[in-house]
Amino acid sequence: MLVSSPQQLSLTQVAVMAQEAKYRIAQIYLHWTAGRYGQVYDDYHLNIDADGTIYCTCSSLSQYKSHTWRRNSGSIGIALCCGLGAQANHGYDADLGQFAPTAAQTDKLAQVVAVLAKGLELSLQPSNVMTHCEAALLDGYGPYSGDAETRWDLWYMRDSPGDGQMKPGGYILRGKARWYLEHSKI
Repeated sequence: MLVSSPQQLSLTQVAVMAQEAKYRIAQIYLHWTAGRYGQVYDDYHLNIDADGTIYCTCSSLSQYKSHTWRRNSGSIGIALCCGLGAQANHGYDADLGQFAPTAAQTDKLAQVVAVLAKGLELSLQPSNVMTHCEAALLDGYGPYSGDAETRWDLWYMRDSPGDGQMKPGGYILRGKARWYLEHSKI
């Protein structure tokens, strides 16, 4: 469901929310909305727009949201506001289309994940932080499953603007989050 007036957040506010949810959250799932830039959806706790603006659609990160099939309890869903018209192909050759994830979005997502991992005391491993595609592959509704509800959010993406080679999105995003934890004052 689209949200008409979401609340904008800073990374500092995300850190405060993480502290408030500490010990109640064990997983972070990374998505895209499969919509246009500027469209914020209530299914996710946090949405990140094309320019890196963070939007919140919850009063608490421990609030239940329906973002990842059978994985919503004790988890946070974060979505990039993008993905409309993307075609999966084989992943490494995906056509991310007119509403592809922007560098500002992926960098902000990595910063948010770093802040959350620190505040929630979660490791940046797939056991704690994964893309919706990674979860769907484990649960039988990912690429090549034949499932009509196949999810491939952030299956493959570019590491940086102009990078021609697509790489697994989970590895890129966890790697960027690790970098922010180690090299910045997050």
